[in-house]
Amino acid sequence: MSEYTTQVGMDVHARSVSCRALRPDTGECWSGTFRGEGFERAVLEWLRRLPQPVRCAYESGCTGFWLSRFLEGAGVACGVVAVSTMPRSPRDRRHKNDRRDAAVVLREMCNPASDVSYVWVPDPQTEGARDLARAADAAARDVRSARQRVSMLLLKHGFAWCERTPSGNLRKTWTREWRRWALSRDLGDALSNRALEMEFGAVERLEREAAGLAAAVAEEAGRPRWRPYVDALVRLKGVDVQTAFLACAEFGDFSRFRSGRAVSRWIGCTASESSSGEADRRRPRRRRAAPQHPRARRGRGLDAAPERAPEARAPGPRGVPRGRGDGRSRQRAAPAALRAPQGRRQARQRRQGGGRERDGALDLGDRPAGAARARRRLARGAR
Repeated sequence: MSEYTTQVGMDVHARSVSCRALRPDTGECWSGTFRGEGFERAVLEWLRRLPQPVRCAYESGCTGFWLSRFLEGAGVACGVVAVSTMPRSPRDRRHKNDRRDAAVVLREMCNPASDVSYVWVPDPQTEGARDLARAADAAARDVRSARQRVSMLLLKHGFAWCERTPSGNLRKTWTREWRRWALSRDLGDALSNRALEMEFGAVERLEREAAGLAAAVAEEAGRPRWRPYVDALVRLKGVDVQTAFLACAEFGDFSRFRSGRAVSRWIGCTASESSSGEADRRRPRRRRAAPQHPRARRGRGLDAAPERAPEARAPGPRGVPRGRGDGRSRQRAAPAALRAPQGRRQARQRRQGGGRERDGALDLGDRPAGAARARRRLARGAR
């Protein structure tokens, strides 16, 4: 930060940008608001009139990275702050406007003890790959949604697919045979039949669009920049070319991560902590990711937690961490009163094969109990 004379915080919107500038050594301040088409050129001229060199930053969001690349191309340093790491005081939440938002960014830029993180700005080729991969994924989800509407329309009128294979299994839907069967159904009303035909037409149109995007993804995945990574990822079980390309596009440059732990933090696999004083509370991270993010591809096998055998998932006594020492001695040392009913119920469900699956969420293990909670349970068992 000391190499820059002027720090500039910006609040960027679709048709306007608010700027707050500060020269830390003298305390001089400047502010400006620019609106209308081509406001980025007006911002650049204003920045060039400030004491040089200048460093800018704005929050990440729907406006993307085009302004950062524009200013960097003009010789002005510009970073993008991760909006999730920006601290917000109750005063900032109560009185929010563009000018104050720019001041908050400027305050964090000038604070040497700030914990804000800066987003890696992708190059245009990487951002284009992201757009293509996300469009293909969105098209596939649209096809599934349109097919679901057709199936529910048929079910609402009492038509269910009951054809079975010679082995007794239910035949798959959306095959040629199923399509002929569905289109031959009479829903009993002209408008309902017309709705069914239009829904089928929408499905076919979306399928063509999804197939075209999938072909574009396969072509792009074969280029020299992505092919080594895609070929490595498709070796994982359940990962196809489209999923592997999506992961590569989202990661962008794998060398920007210093370690595997940094990758785990980026995709949201690190454990959370809520400790205070003598209370030490750590729990695994369970979160639902955006559909276009690699961690949301659990259904296809990417970033999925490894499955464990039912006997390995049997809960131990509360307050004793898993995986440390001899499991049998732990069971003998713990009184039966310390085993929670919920833990016994979950173990019984797993033995009976009735464990609940969480679709779309990363299952990173059971939640270890905190030390303070274990001491309270021990105290109650002693009484």
